[in-house]
Amino acid sequence: MEITQNKIAIVTDSCADLSKEQREQYNIHMLPLMVRCEDGEYRDSVDITADDIYERLKTEIPKTSTPSGETIEGMFEELKQMGYEKVIVIMISGGISGSVNHVRLAAEDSGMDVYVVNSLNGSIGHGVMAIQASIWREEGMEFEEICKKVDGLCKTTFVFFCIDTLEYLQKGGRIGKTTALVGTALNIKPILTFDEEGIICTAAKVRGRKLVEKKLLSLVGDLIHAPEHVGKRYNLMIADGGVREERDSLEIKIKEAFPEHVRLIPATVQGALGIYLGPGMVGAGVQFLED
Repeated sequence: MEITQNKIAIVTDSCADLSKEQREQYNIHMLPLMVRCEDGEYRDSVDITADDIYERLKTEIPKTSTPSGETIEGMFEELKQMGYEKVIVIMISGGISGSVNHVRLAAEDSGMDVYVVNSLNGSIGHGVMAIQASIWREEGMEFEEICKKVDGLCKTTFVFFCIDTLEYLQKGGRIGKTTALVGTALNIKPILTFDEEGIICTAAKVRGRKLVEKKLLSLVGDLIHAPEHVGKRYNLMIADGGVREERDSLEIKIKEAFPEHVRLIPATVQGALGIYLGPGMVGAGVQFLED
């Protein structure tokens, strides 16, 4: 990777669900979360993939943990050796992971100018924040201004995702058993999002898989057409967890519905989030940009 003239590194974690190609294109560094399985510990998106996780879910429920202190310190040291002077780290919501706090502690001893962002979001939600920060960096924006604008994105980035079953959220301790049983019995497909504190909550519910795509488009459209967002530039996001054909269908329709978007960023859910969401996730989102 080439270092930009202003020597600002952009870092995000593996839960941002950016592909290797996207990270290379936008010069984004990845900090992997850890996945603990019965046969050992793996680095998310490095030693283990979402497909690996889905296969393991048939017989076990892996656990996730924050990046080790050694891994975080090693990342900062590597960036320093590469000539970077300043770092912006955009992390998965502190409402569902302690990773952001661990990075903040490590940053204090890094000897670099590090700004750590609690994105209040997850998956492509904070992945697209890292991409937008990279774009601003390449446009020549200064470090302090990028930090300020990324803080703004935390309040103007919205993702909605539907999972095929509540089983894995329940097994991972993210929802109660009764909620999971009721949802399964009634064939209810919850559409989840992040609230203002970065905690997963329910945005809508539909009965049956066929209504999911329509509802995702409706939720994104409601935001785009809201009075406070009219006239603003925006990026769109789509994501899937093992249902690429549904994502492809959603991509066609979201482009047709909102043709004035600046960019459309696709993503595939990686291992760590796949543990809690299970296979079959499909999602969409919108990120509003300041004029």
